[in-house]
Amino acid sequence: MNINISVNMETFVNKGKSENMESREPKHKEQAIMEAAEELFLEMGYNQATTTLIAKRAGVTHAMLHYYFRTKEHVFMKVLEKILGELMQSFRPVMSRDEPFWETLEKGISTHFDFLAEHPRFVPFLYDTMIHNPELIDRMKENFLPVMERVFKFHVGRIQEEIASGRICRIDPVQLMADIVTLNLSAFLLMPVAGRLTGVAPDALDNPFLEARKAEIIALVRYRLYGKL
Repeated sequence: MNINISVNMETFVNKGKSENMESREPKHKEQAIMEAAEELFLEMGYNQATTTLIAKRAGVTHAMLHYYFRTKEHVFMKVLEKILGELMQSFRPVMSRDEPFWETLEKGISTHFDFLAEHPRFVPFLYDTMIHNPELIDRMKENFLPVMERVFKFHVGRIQEEIASGRICRIDPVQLMADIVTLNLSAFLLMPVAGRLTGVAPDALDNPFLEARKAEIIALVRYRLYGKL
């Protein structure tokens, strides 16, 4: 009797382990496809990254990829949604009215730059997509424009308050925000050009260069706000 109970319990445990592994496996495959797609889209762009290449890098069959994602556009939208979602999430800690204006703005500039530094291929990839596949970007607008507008309006509002109080120079807040975004983006948009000239991959630039570039951008913005007072 004891032997039968032992065998039955062992069978039950092994069955539970098997079921748990089976339940995790589909999620693992979907994640592998997402990771492979993100790598290839950033490396090659939307048009060159085929579903065949994505499936091969993910270690799944072509049929399996289409089981989880109906089309290449479907997996692309999921990848773009993931990256932009991470960007928007990174701004949450720097939208506080409890801290002084400049500290908040400086953190916002730094957060934006650091995100781009962690995803050095994202800006060239986004630019390439906007030029060659603008319809894909248009489909993401309704999901992310409201969040981006909240971030934008938060900082514009604080700039206007500082101008009204006379603590910073008179400046068009919209132009200042455009300056910040373009200064940060340009550093990474030019990386592929620099890479072709130097033979250095965009994500191989050393941290000292990027930290120096970020410090220069922050110094330029600070001078624009306080330099002529």
